[in-house]
Amino acid sequence: MKVKKIYLFVAALLLLAYVLNTLLIHFESASENSSITSMWQAMWYMFVTLTTVGYGDLYPVTPAGKIIGYIYVFSSLGVLGFLFSAISNKIYSILENRKLGFHGTDFKDHILFVGWNDFSRLVADEVYHSEKRMAVITNRKDDIDLIYSQYSKEQVFVLFNEFSNFDALEKVNAQEAAALFISFDDDSEALLYVINFKKLYPKPEIVVSLQKLQLKETFKAAGVTYVITKNEIASKLVASYIFEPDVADMNLDLLSSARKEDDFDIQQYKVLSSNPFLNKDSEAVFHELKSKHNAVLLGVSKMKEGRRMLIKNPPAGTFIEVDDYLILMCSGRSRVELRKLFNTNEGKVSRG
Repeated sequence: MKVKKIYLFVAALLLLAYVLNTLLIHFESASENSSITSMWQAMWYMFVTLTTVGYGDLYPVTPAGKIIGYIYVFSSLGVLGFLFSAISNKIYSILENRKLGFHGTDFKDHILFVGWNDFSRLVADEVYHSEKRMAVITNRKDDIDLIYSQYSKEQVFVLFNEFSNFDALEKVNAQEAAALFISFDDDSEALLYVINFKKLYPKPEIVVSLQKLQLKETFKAAGVTYVITKNEIASKLVASYIFEPDVADMNLDLLSSARKEDDFDIQQYKVLSSNPFLNKDSEAVFHELKSKHNAVLLGVSKMKEGRRMLIKNPPAGTFIEVDDYLILMCSGRSRVELRKLFNTNEGKVSRG
């Protein structure tokens, strides 16, 4: 129906142009001084007038012809208005689509956030200060300006999208993401999202923030790598504050990313073939890291039978192998030095 109306409108305009130009020729042909005596001349005059070009090579000289000329002149204002409106609407549409993330991103090895709330914002703060790239999917437009006001667009990309629309995940380059973090207010909605996401993108590790501890094993069975419950974390921290407040303060401080040179946090580095500590005993590595780089080796993560096994405070005789992860406590000042030493960034994400 809409297409039919457009065709009718175009046909009416063409008919009106034909009638006006026929009348223009009829009136102008009666004058010897007229320059408009054929349909092609009338069409050319109409075209240059409507487009406000106005070469002046053709113009009406009779009173009736001038009236038709006035119609073309006033119509040209509408044509200009239409063109300016169309152009401005197009520019606005392009800018709006870019703001909403519809043009997509080429981020790789980034952290994908699905769902935006106070808790995911706190998580994003830590990830951001670890210099990792993030792509955020939110179903609220108001979140977009808020997110971009807090984070650099060089490091963060935001997509406005309904969570049920999995086709749009291509815009956040989900297949190249290192990890997916889901934070929904409804655990059942999060479980359904995990199942659908895992079918399409099996590569990224999945971390889910739950409301209820009882569903933890269900999410793990669905393929979630790490399941976190807010109450579980809070209860352990509160209990620690009750009888070990200094330990609680230290744990909280180490869990945060080092934002200043004097800040300390716990960092994780993958062992590459170029790692200077490759095939060395963890005890020797401990002493060398402490004496030369002011970093403390807290643990080594190894792959055993297809699963990661964390060796805390690794004893002598634990040798560092390719694809292990070194868990270190170090300062923000040491971070740059360690990155150069290990030839990789911290964390499981190989690029920032």
